[in-house]
Amino acid sequence: MRTGPLAFALATIGVLLASCSGLGGEPAIIVTLPPRVTSESAQSAAGDWQPNLTNGGRIFAERCVECHGLSGDGRGELVIAGSVEPPLDMTDRAQVMAKSPLEWFDIITKGNIAKLMPPWEDALTEAERWDVALYSYTLAYDDALLASGERIWRESCGECALPTVIPPVFSDVEYAARLNRDLFGSALTAAEAAAATAYARWTSLSAVAQTKARLSLGEITGRVLQGTAGGRLPADTVVQLHYGNSDVGFSVAETIAEADGGFLFEGIPLSADLDYAVGAEYAGRLFSQRVFPLEEAEQTITIYDATNDPLAVSVARISLSLEPATLEGLGAGLYISQILTYRNDSDRIYLSGRGFEDGREATLLIQFPQGARLLSGDANGRYVVIEDVQGLPDSAIDTLPVLPGEAHDLLLEFWLPYQDGARYEQKFNNRIDAEVTITAAEELRLESEWLGQGAANESGAYRSYSAALRLNRDPRISFEISGQPFATSSDERFVVTSEALSVVLLGAFALAGALLGGLGLMKRRQDRSGSEIDRLVAELARLEADHDQGQINHDLYHHRRRELKAKLAQLMERADE
Repeated sequence: MRTGPLAFALATIGVLLASCSGLGGEPAIIVTLPPRVTSESAQSAAGDWQPNLTNGGRIFAERCVECHGLSGDGRGELVIAGSVEPPLDMTDRAQVMAKSPLEWFDIITKGNIAKLMPPWEDALTEAERWDVALYSYTLAYDDALLASGERIWRESCGECALPTVIPPVFSDVEYAARLNRDLFGSALTAAEAAAATAYARWTSLSAVAQTKARLSLGEITGRVLQGTAGGRLPADTVVQLHYGNSDVGFSVAETIAEADGGFLFEGIPLSADLDYAVGAEYAGRLFSQRVFPLEEAEQTITIYDATNDPLAVSVARISLSLEPATLEGLGAGLYISQILTYRNDSDRIYLSGRGFEDGREATLLIQFPQGARLLSGDANGRYVVIEDVQGLPDSAIDTLPVLPGEAHDLLLEFWLPYQDGARYEQKFNNRIDAEVTITAAEELRLESEWLGQGAANESGAYRSYSAALRLNRDPRISFEISGQPFATSSDERFVVTSEALSVVLLGAFALAGALLGGLGLMKRRQDRSGSEIDRLVAELARLEADHDQGQINHDLYHHRRRELKAKLAQLMERADE
């Protein structure tokens, strides 16, 4: 099927672009806005309405694969993990052809809360929603189907002109019936008419044809810069250019940087439909970033020497959320979500100088709160967890380098045993120069000489604490926790089973820079579930918009999105009971 190579290509460019330094967001790809197509106006859609399938494939890879899978078969990682039910198999021709692209567009716009799909109206432009709607609609068109459709057109209606636009109000079933009646004299079987329709729609939407028609050859110039004072640029520095998209494939060009770091790639196809990234290897590490050659600006790659001086890095933000819950096998305790933001004030990339056998390098050591147990936060193999070392708290080692001048975020989730009181104490290996924000459930009270009095929110569901903390010696945060959150009847206490643990591991933060505590991870009353669902749907929409505006680290965006969907799944299950 066409989707096999497509999935590989998307994964390839995803790995390439994920290594770029700008994880906080990327400029939007400029696309031509199609007219708004409704059920009343779809049949008169003009010929200039042309969704961009290349852009649709990019959006699908970034936004949809966690549930729908790379190929659209409905076996994404959240489905495999059991967090959500399998969605529609987009590669199933029989299911797809009965629906219209307009229906798909409307579902993408409004969402489908019953299937835990958020609305994308605020996160994607209208053009982007059309792009991903038509891209996903055509995932069921494999090579055999398109070849059959082409043969039918050639043999049965050789002089007929293929339609330039198929109005998206028509499903393939509806349009096949019209084609068979009006052009083929009802001589085709249902299967033949379906193949002819698929070929006609695919040809009218073909991003490959659009891209090739608009390609022009040009130059991409740039410079490799040494960002470390006193550092040098090796004379044989190799620069690579990766360019292409999921439809036309990907190519690699290579050159050697000049003595001043300048580089030039000639005869490169330039198009708004292609993605470009440049990278340079230095001291055994790849420094790369996405570039935009059509903006006619010189492209730059900044390389850095390394340092292992822990004084170069400080903790710049500490955000905590505390929620009481009862976990099967562990008993009563506090579920704690933590975001740590580190800042590298030097002009060198920070690494510890120690490596692991699998090639990863150790960077930051994060000690867990005394007595706490890590629940999640593996981040696809990012952390190396150290547990059960006598006399020491459990800890995790980060393996991502800390770049100069960029926020370096970590998200971790803990379980801290609790009954009527507990002490929270967490030591750090780097100095603290941080804004600390803590939200705690309404039943809890926090006390510390540096923390101050907590302020209750308007609903009274939680209290917020904040302080500026600057510690060069013995950096740590500590405070006393009091309150009796479990002094309720047993039928109101929410018990999490071990099988459902992955569902309730929800980080209670909005990552737009302000902590939105009180997400109600362990809300116990069913009559609150409807408002909680509405709030989480709105949170998903805000998250997508914040990510598009570059306000959220890319890794944390995907982590947070998975958590919100898992929370929605848990709430929907409770609402159905």
